[in-house]
Amino acid sequence: MGALDGIRVVDLTRYLSGPTLTMLLADLGADVVKVETLPTGDPARQSGPFQDGESVYYMASNRNKRSVALDLRSEEGKAALRKLVAGADVFVQNFKPGTTERMGFGPDEMRELNPRLIYVSLSGFGQRPPGADLAGFDQTAQAMSGLMSVTGTPETGPLRVGIAIADSATGVFGAVGVLSALYERERTGQGTVVEGSLMQSMLTLLSYQAQKYLSLGVTPGQDGNDHPIMFPQGTFKTRDTAMTLACGNEKMWQRLCSALGMQELEADPRFADNASRMANRTELRKIIEDVLSAKTTEEWIAEVGAAGVPCGPVLTIPEALEHPITAGLDMVARVEHSTLGPMKVLGQSVHIGGADPQWLRRPAPMLGEHTHEVLTELGYDDAEVADMIATGQAVQWQHTAG
Repeated sequence: MGALDGIRVVDLTRYLSGPTLTMLLADLGADVVKVETLPTGDPARQSGPFQDGESVYYMASNRNKRSVALDLRSEEGKAALRKLVAGADVFVQNFKPGTTERMGFGPDEMRELNPRLIYVSLSGFGQRPPGADLAGFDQTAQAMSGLMSVTGTPETGPLRVGIAIADSATGVFGAVGVLSALYERERTGQGTVVEGSLMQSMLTLLSYQAQKYLSLGVTPGQDGNDHPIMFPQGTFKTRDTAMTLACGNEKMWQRLCSALGMQELEADPRFADNASRMANRTELRKIIEDVLSAKTTEEWIAEVGAAGVPCGPVLTIPEALEHPITAGLDMVARVEHSTLGPMKVLGQSVHIGGADPQWLRRPAPMLGEHTHEVLTELGYDDAEVADMIATGQAVQWQHTAG
């Protein structure tokens, strides 16, 4: 039994931020009913690359959910969604601000229907002007939050992070909001509204870079792979590839000097403390890399790691996913997909009470795979469901042999 067993989530989200939020809740045991609008459902289904016709992008953030496909422009489709919401604990949407209100599914309407409902709205830049007028896309939030201004080097200029970090982080922070609201409801008996945005998430992740400006008036720059306030901490070339080193305090600096056989640097006034090392890091980097060039990354990681200095290789995605540490964390799981057969997916981001072997209940669903199942749970009889399907107000996916 998952921690959220018995919690029903109505998921009206698409693309990545909202689906990430609801997938995290589903992974914890919630019954997430993904309501997809006809004719094509979640637009992420059309986003490549594809595995035998199924979107990898879509599958990455929709496991453990059930899909109901409804025409939400039809009265019967709207009525079915309201029935779902009436018995739900959480409703999540990430349409552009104002859209669900125009559809008749805004927070006031839904919480009047179900006072215990936790209504979640995710957006790019907030629910009120001026942010509400902007379309919310990951790269826009990375750029406007300042994140891109501290990513890259002076030579490369601003760079986006190599994943949709604004979308993903908003899903994570949104899930925290939902869990907090569920806990609050235990005390008050009432639901509430939870709002999150890509901009909020990115500003939050700026952490000490933002505080550096707020406290000191300093505009952070681009440090590439170097840590912005500590050195040596970053990536360094070895004889064959590169490795990371992380000296977080003076003891680690002393241990690194010992491991690299350059104890004389401890007495060098240019490198006497972190501030000095930051001021002279170009020269110190050359000294360190000259030493590292004598051995391979693997050899240095063994020696430097044994000295108690955090270090590691820079792995590719395949190397990371196939690493023994990844296996030890159960971060690659297996599930039977409805059309693709056995497939691998990422594992859970957290374990509660130890790893749960039953957490992965189903793969990302096909469009309308659970329409009949969910509608009959709501009290529709077979004839009524069949009529909705026949009139195009709902779709039930059918497996086609071969």
